[in-house]
Amino acid sequence: MALAAAPFAAQAETWNIYGWQNHSWEFIDVEGGRSYDRTQSNAGNIGFAGSVDTGMNGIHVNVQCEQFTFYNHFGGFGDWCNRNSKIGLSHPQMGEIMIATWLLPYNEGVAQWVDPFYDAGADSHTSIMGSVGGKTLFYNAGFSFSGGQHLGFNRRQENIIQYWSPNWNGFVFRFAWTVGNQDETPAKRGGGDIDPIIRSSSLAYTNGPFWAAVTWQDHEDWSAVNIGEMQSSDAESIRIAGRYIMDLGDGMSVQISAMYEDLEYEFNNISSLDAVMDAFGLGNFTDSYALSGTREGSDAVMSTFAGLDMEAKDMAIKRQKTLAGLHAAFDYDTDAGTDGVQPRTITVTSAQATAFNTANNLTGDDVLTAADYTLPAIIAAVMDNPRTVPDEAVTGNGGTSIADYDSEYDTATAVDADGYSAIKAAAAQMRNYLRAAQAAGDPAAAATEGYKYKTAYDMLVTTATTAAEMAFTPTTVTKAVPAITRADVTENRSAKIEREAWMVSGKIKFGGPVDFRFSYMDADDLEVSCGSACSGDWNDTAADAWNVGMFYTMPAGTELRLTYSEVDNDTNGSYDFGIGGAGVKTGGSVEMFAVGIVHWFD
Repeated sequence: MALAAAPFAAQAETWNIYGWQNHSWEFIDVEGGRSYDRTQSNAGNIGFAGSVDTGMNGIHVNVQCEQFTFYNHFGGFGDWCNRNSKIGLSHPQMGEIMIATWLLPYNEGVAQWVDPFYDAGADSHTSIMGSVGGKTLFYNAGFSFSGGQHLGFNRRQENIIQYWSPNWNGFVFRFAWTVGNQDETPAKRGGGDIDPIIRSSSLAYTNGPFWAAVTWQDHEDWSAVNIGEMQSSDAESIRIAGRYIMDLGDGMSVQISAMYEDLEYEFNNISSLDAVMDAFGLGNFTDSYALSGTREGSDAVMSTFAGLDMEAKDMAIKRQKTLAGLHAAFDYDTDAGTDGVQPRTITVTSAQATAFNTANNLTGDDVLTAADYTLPAIIAAVMDNPRTVPDEAVTGNGGTSIADYDSEYDTATAVDADGYSAIKAAAAQMRNYLRAAQAAGDPAAAATEGYKYKTAYDMLVTTATTAAEMAFTPTTVTKAVPAITRADVTENRSAKIEREAWMVSGKIKFGGPVDFRFSYMDADDLEVSCGSACSGDWNDTAADAWNVGMFYTMPAGTELRLTYSEVDNDTNGSYDFGIGGAGVKTGGSVEMFAVGIVHWFD
């Protein structure tokens, strides 16, 4: 409605009250979450606009104050003028410059031309375009959002200076930049203060049924000041869009639109890539993306066990201990005795015992004494030896009875049936020593025979270990050094996140009050890089979204609609409805049926 203010009747001026109410009843099903219904206002608003001729060569002063009237779930939304609001000066040949809170040209320059579902609801292009998922949703001045929710490219921005050109033979240009937003903020990782700024522009051309536009936006230090974890940052995106309307006559027409978008974030001198991604709203990054260089590196080929840890060495001994090792420790004579095994004759003197301790560097508690040669001590030594599991079998499955050896490990079976099985032959030899020690009948004899066994067994282990080391094939191995963490790998580096997306949409008018609308959007996998530490696609971060709807237009600017919308994420994708998000989990999907009513007035 137009109003005239009497005190200023001498000047040409117009005042207008305008707005729209765009309400929907939505039925939402979130994968892995809840199914529910809700009412949404879809940016219902009222605004007051005025233009006054200053009397100076056609220059007008223009004011506008616009605010939400019914924001989500019957809630209020802050102060007045929280939507597109301004004060500016304009001239028909020069355009207009304003101080404002306004939708930035990057999105406003294309939204109403390529999005047949408007730009205000869950079924808009903002579910994919202008976002990389996570928290980079639609930003509106005055939102109490934190972190990544400040970082999306679809924005209504406070504290901007904006210029609109007049129409120059079909071309229209807009440019806006922020002023004083968080200036002189200390950088979170040192290096002095930073002055974040957003610059946004659009250039559009219209010629009859054809329209095309290119838009660009840059966020200098916007990530650094809002999420930290870095010294400085930059982000930029470009869109290329077009639309064509084919008039079929009798009120029928077909409208086809398309848009391409490339979006990139760059973070400099970061604390770690995982920390940045988590603050950015992409916290599943840590479990889904492998970083290279998580250890200090590899040594050259090793020729000894020096570069192996003990577990690898023990495993090599277990594999390499063979019958040849037993033959090296014992003399076998298949023709001597009913057992078919003749132990090597070992004569032990006190001097030899001392020499054995010396040769094996046995000192202190490790020196062998008579007490160590008793039968229980010998059994315990065998059981506790960690070198190889097969050796433990010589104790008769954990027992100490000679009968165990006779029944479980018969010498003849060991030699004849199993071809000198290493385990059974060693068990048979153990049985012979134990029988001799038992038959001796006195501690001294038992100690002597026990010492013979222990000496022979030690020789067996030494021989087998040497053979295992000699038979071991050297390989390139990693030194036993502490692992370097993912944070170590990426600290102080620069990192980039980049992705491409596209959209097609259309509107078919049937010559009456009914029309059909659709849109489809697709976002590629994110490309993540941080120098030599990581590079390439972050797999399964892609997503797509689509909307279809039937619309019925009534007289006086009222419209009824029935729509279906869906967002589908790959395993690591985290996109959601851009306006009025539904709380989609990483890798999930969401679908929505909605009925709505829209009315415009001015």
